[in-house]
Amino acid sequence: MTREDFAEFLGKLKETKEKGQDIDAFVKKFEHRNVYFYNDGCIKKILASEKNLMLTTDLINAALNLIGSDRIDNPKLVNPFIPGELGYRSTEPDILLTNDRNGNFPRDRISIEVQHEHKSLFRERLVLYVARLTSNMVKAGEIPCLDNLNVVSFLFFDAFAGSPNYRQTVQLKNQEQRIYFDRQTVTLIEVAKFLKNPQRFANDNSRLAQWLRAIDTLNNEGDFSEFANDPVFNVLQNEVKLCNFSARYLMTVDMSDVDKAIERYEEKREIAKKMRDKNVDISIIAETTNLSEEEIRAL
Repeated sequence: MTREDFAEFLGKLKETKEKGQDIDAFVKKFEHRNVYFYNDGCIKKILASEKNLMLTTDLINAALNLIGSDRIDNPKLVNPFIPGELGYRSTEPDILLTNDRNGNFPRDRISIEVQHEHKSLFRERLVLYVARLTSNMVKAGEIPCLDNLNVVSFLFFDAFAGSPNYRQTVQLKNQEQRIYFDRQTVTLIEVAKFLKNPQRFANDNSRLAQWLRAIDTLNNEGDFSEFANDPVFNVLQNEVKLCNFSARYLMTVDMSDVDKAIERYEEKREIAKKMRDKNVDISIIAETTNLSEEEIRAL
């Protein structure tokens, strides 16, 4: 299903529950359909399951453009999907793995997350992800020997609108573009840019491009024959089937309380900004939005 179709499905599922009707029977009517892969709960169940590590590893190597000896070979899930539970919190990356590289230092630490909306706090949240992951690598009092951190974020907006690339890498650099620290990389996959410009990327046959096309085909429930001979994508095709998701689990697939709180906060900021632009007294804006006068002045 597309994101819109899946949202409508979840809405009807919740209505069925509220009416006291059989949610299992409702879900069964859709068991032949595909879930929306990029939904937080769906991608977590698919990619953070031990049985699907082959899928996850292939996607990570594609996203990070790793080949040869640089490839991630045998990662371990730090926060695996737990059957019957959602298994993650919104303030943590959706999927987190480590890769020891035969015990050699540094080991890899990789997180995967999805961002659909270009909210004003997106960059802050992403930096917070990086800071938390880095902080968790070292216990208090220990010498800071940091892992090779890769944060992969699949975006449905352009982080770098003027760039011809849909895969962006962000690292600590100086004014001469020399990398200061090479063990902290944020990789932004601009999914929407790739999908909206099929002609521009028509000759891109990279593994990442194959993944994005395969996922899009499954989300739109199109002809998957192009990918039929690929064993990885065959597994993916089976895993996105709605019959793999229980009605009870699907009832938990919703926006988290943290996300809702952030959305409400951003709405208040937008309202405050519009009121300020219309020269409404700042004390009235503060009373209306419950934002402090300092926050309003900083908008």
